[in-house]
Amino acid sequence: MASTTMMYTPAQRWVALAYGLVSHTLFLAAVGVMFVSLYEGLHLSLLHLHGWAAAVGDVILVLQFGLGHSLLLSDQGRRWLARMAPLGLGRELSTTVFAGLASLQLLITFLLWSSSKVLWAAPEGWVKGGLSVLYGISWLLLAKSMSDAGLDVQVGSIGWHSVWRGHAPVFRPFARTGLFRYSRQPIYSSFTLILWTAPVWTPDHLLIAMLWTLYCVGAPVWKEKRYLRFYGQAYARYQAVVPYWFPGRKGRDMSFPTEPSIPAVHDAEVIVIGGGPVGMALACLLGGRGVRVLVVEKRGALPSHSQAIGITPPTLAILSELGLDEAFIGQGLPIHDCHVHGESGALGIASFRQIPGQYPFILSLPQQISMRLLADKLALYPSVKMLRGVEVVSVEQTGDAVTVGLKDEAGVITIRSAAYAVGCDGHRSRVRDLLRMRSRRYDYGHHFVMGDFQDRTALGGEAHLFFTAQGAVESFPLPGGLRRWIVQTKQPEAEPPAGFISEVVRMRSGHIIAPEDQVNQSAFSPWRLDCEQLYDGRVILCGDAAHVMSPIGGQGMNTGFADAEFAALMLHAILRQGQQAGPWLAEYDRCRRKASNTAATRAALGMGLGTWRGKGMSWLRDRLLRHLILRGPMAGIVGPWFAMMTIPFNRAAKSRFVATYMTGNCTEKSQPESRLAFQEESQG
Repeated sequence: MASTTMMYTPAQRWVALAYGLVSHTLFLAAVGVMFVSLYEGLHLSLLHLHGWAAAVGDVILVLQFGLGHSLLLSDQGRRWLARMAPLGLGRELSTTVFAGLASLQLLITFLLWSSSKVLWAAPEGWVKGGLSVLYGISWLLLAKSMSDAGLDVQVGSIGWHSVWRGHAPVFRPFARTGLFRYSRQPIYSSFTLILWTAPVWTPDHLLIAMLWTLYCVGAPVWKEKRYLRFYGQAYARYQAVVPYWFPGRKGRDMSFPTEPSIPAVHDAEVIVIGGGPVGMALACLLGGRGVRVLVVEKRGALPSHSQAIGITPPTLAILSELGLDEAFIGQGLPIHDCHVHGESGALGIASFRQIPGQYPFILSLPQQISMRLLADKLALYPSVKMLRGVEVVSVEQTGDAVTVGLKDEAGVITIRSAAYAVGCDGHRSRVRDLLRMRSRRYDYGHHFVMGDFQDRTALGGEAHLFFTAQGAVESFPLPGGLRRWIVQTKQPEAEPPAGFISEVVRMRSGHIIAPEDQVNQSAFSPWRLDCEQLYDGRVILCGDAAHVMSPIGGQGMNTGFADAEFAALMLHAILRQGQQAGPWLAEYDRCRRKASNTAATRAALGMGLGTWRGKGMSWLRDRLLRHLILRGPMAGIVGPWFAMMTIPFNRAAKSRFVATYMTGNCTEKSQPESRLAFQEESQG
């Protein structure tokens, strides 16, 4: 979910910072005091009551933390928290206030504890060393579980930091990765482990360990009720497959019967949600394997404007499975070299000519042409059907099916059912939102305007990059005598004036492009999004629905094609070869997250280097490019690097899991076709 820009006053920002400093100071103090006090058997105290007064006081201290913590997390408690900050910042700073109050409660507990002064056990030597290690590991597990849950929420930084940056806080859905794969309450169980691994044992230690353990086991029940109310079936599915408290694995039965008011139509094995290039490529790959597919697309027709243009060699290899590589190449324009220019002149060339294989180039082809070719291919598969002009309004799962609610332009809702559904519906994915899939977003803070022009330059069929102190200019040839120009801007330009791109290009590159030759224009500000998990039950995410990256460098769509290739191989193995879904889905998640993370990081690095501003940074960039990156041994690496030849798992068959599973070592079934495909890929 994107953050909303807010106009906070300087006073509000400084108040938020002050709240953050107080909250984090209390947090660090509470952690330090709790660590030492438990380790020493609660002998350290600022209060010295005796007898029954000490016992009653200590019990009250234990209870005030548990009851106060639960009360603040209740609906009424949240309303109280929203009133505890001035200048209208109550909602934004509620998490910061909560973290500060919880830390204060811990400090009060340990600083005001009245010790009994009775010592039961204080081991020495290797026994103390072993227990100390366990105690340290317990704290590390707590830190890990808090990080998995979202450290910004756990320590309250999301509140004040969002105000300081001028954004409304964005809270992500519940965690289901990391330690949350094995326990729904790893924070509570780690906290309990800390209580029982501290080496020094006293009556005080036993009292606090017993009472807080009861709280840690029981309190999450109310938390889960809130989650069920808010997240619905998404959290119920999570409950069904992950144990409540003790780490482990439950059965994978997702039996959540639904009774839709409209009769379901069972006419597909896979529903592909989203008819963009990735969705249609997946449908074609499945259709070629005879899988019955229904593609649903919100748009009523193919787009008429150009979007992504770069198609890399691994994607062309995937398209060759559909017999489309030659058609794409015939409609596109192969780019063999990318010329790089800086403040000090020509810096070098990133060449794709030495890339191994039959595609030693990056293909320039506007996305609307790619989609038309895929749509034409899609129409040839009798097992594939496409519905246009329908919007997904619901995604529900039962034990053996996914039901998708579709609303057409007249507002009529129908229910379609399949064994699996795949969300290929782009960076604003409705499927991702319906699944409550947790993701991380990062805005790069760079801004661009791009436009396509009739090409009257002498730049020919090659790409050119101009890196200047004022900003970057990128230029790529397009088929049909067009050329795309992308210019970096200091701030977002929602509606650039006429001739804006032409003027920026002239000032930074010296090339003259007439405003009247411009055929389109759009502005964009790159950002990154990574889903923490690429599937939930029987629903899988592909392409921009699963990961968004900077379009600078053309990595995004190509990563989506690789997702589609793996997903098609996986679904065919599950649906037609009877292989277990669990291992396949886990491997898809592992491989495709690793590949997309690498691609997104490379896109960000390339964009970051090109967007350096100022004379000093430009001087440094020129020397890095001229003497290091585009010269010597590095020169032979840059081409394959940008062509995505060295992305891990850029073809599905490069996964060891796929190699093992598809060659029959993990199943009694034989898959000669897939085995041959893997052998060819390995040899290539």
